Amino acid sequence: MTNTSTWLENWHSNGVTVGSAELLYYRSKVAAFSRHNRLHPPKSQAGVLLSKHKGRGMEFDEVRHYQAGDDVRAIDWRVTARTGTPHTKLFREERERPIMFVVDLDHSQHFGSGLLLKSVQACHLTAALSWQAITRGDRVGAIIGRPGRHLEIRPQARQQGAMRIIHSLTELQRESVADWQQAAPAQPDLLNDLLSRARQVARPGTIIYLISDWQAADEETFNLCQALQRHCQIYPLQLFDPLERELPTNLAAYNLSLTDGRQRLALPAWSGTERTAYQHAAAQRQLQLTARFKRSNLQLREVNAARALEEQWPEVMA
Repeated sequence: MTNTSTWLENWHSNGVTVGSAELLYYRSKVAAFSRHNRLHPPKSQAGVLLSKHKGRGMEFDEVRHYQAGDDVRAIDWRVTARTGTPHTKLFREERERPIMFVVDLDHSQHFGSGLLLKSVQACHLTAALSWQAITRGDRVGAIIGRPGRHLEIRPQARQQGAMRIIHSLTELQRESVADWQQAAPAQPDLLNDLLSRARQVARPGTIIYLISDWQAADEETFNLCQALQRHCQIYPLQLFDPLERELPTNLAAYNLSLTDGRQRLALPAWSGTERTAYQHAAAQRQLQLTARFKRSNLQLREVNAARALEEQWPEVMA
């Protein structure tokens, strides 16, 4: 496995604040990700189904001479008048559904003990899914929020859609880290506000990826998810760091400390009993979160911020 410093160097990343270069990296990984998805398709497929069959659909394909049996409603009167012979419009059948990313960049996401902060991995995940979507021909948009501010990107096709999302991710993630380092207050209702906004703007049939660490989730959060689920297909994804779930056996040997970029706090050498209690409490929280999603017929997929995303792709898309 490639070590952390090599990964960060390849990504042009410092692991704390995200940059456009590391998100553009995933454009080169689309073929590999798509190959995996073809060999191991997810249980529920989400993507464009654009048929080669020509019929009455939503996407204009071409004009040809009118033939007996063609629908007269499809006659192109401008071309007919210009040429003097009847022409009819043909449409390519389109079953495209726009894709939207709801990305939570609250202060709890600025934590990382290994490779990346959770907020940086959230941006990597969004970028990877965006590049994959536009390669299939999907339109991608996003609602990205940090405490005190959010940006909305309407679904767009081709590279412009992914690039707008990347610029917004880098802008808001950097702003959120700067606020966090200055001890600006978090926004406990940020996740619910983003979900409420998604409910207002998402068209029926939209595929929505919900990207958060879900630490601020409450009953209203799940009510909003269920409301979105009535008209959209939603996929919740959870960013986590291993240190949130289990402490090393010998903290003193690891010389672990926490920092926000300005202050540093050394972790005490906890006893085995304390470490076990910590791990048990974390496991219980995770079980409750997973079970709550399951009651809503949703599968929560987990993404580790301490591992390269491409190593986890088979697990994320399983």
